[in-house]
Amino acid sequence: AQMWRDLKAGFDALAGDDSLRCVIVRGAGEAFAAGGDIGEFAELRDTLARARQLHEQWVAPALAAVRDCPHPTIAAIRGPCIGGGLEIACACDIRIAAADARFGAPINRLGFSMAPAELAIVLAVTGPAAALELLLEGRIIEAAEALRRGLVNRLVECDALDAEVLASAHRIVSGAPLVARAHKRLIRRLQ
Repeated sequence: AQMWRDLKAGFDALAGDDSLRCVIVRGAGEAFAAGGDIGEFAELRDTLARARQLHEQWVAPALAAVRDCPHPTIAAIRGPCIGGGLEIACACDIRIAAADARFGAPINRLGFSMAPAELAIVLAVTGPAAALELLLEGRIIEAAEALRRGLVNRLVECDALDAEVLASAHRIVSGAPLVARAHKRLIRRLQ
């Protein structure tokens, strides 16, 4: 829960910094994000009111802050990108994955559904057929399948991830920042 609050606060600060031209989102170490802290769920999801607080007051605003960041965002995905990690990656504008990345939302094993605001962010990237497959089967897919399904924009070897993400960021920042912001707003409107 604290991570979601920190993610929102961090992106609120980034959004207000007009000197930025691109934001790269990555996990610490060898994982993008392995998912939510299931141990917290017994305390934070033990009632409908607490579950709504978690998802409506912390998770959804954090994902919206990532999605609505005026600066272009790139998810640099290595290793697991599961559950909440998948949601964060889908909130980014571009997703570049290493060959060892794995994607999924095995929430069907936890006994509750993905919250609507979170599902909307995943659905916008995957489309309904892939979203249903991920949620109904709860299967974890490999990076190559994620690329075929359009879940990631680009797939590179593990040792090339950092260089490819930086190359993408350099291409973005070589363009006009106001145009990048306008394109983000226009695409959101057109969706």
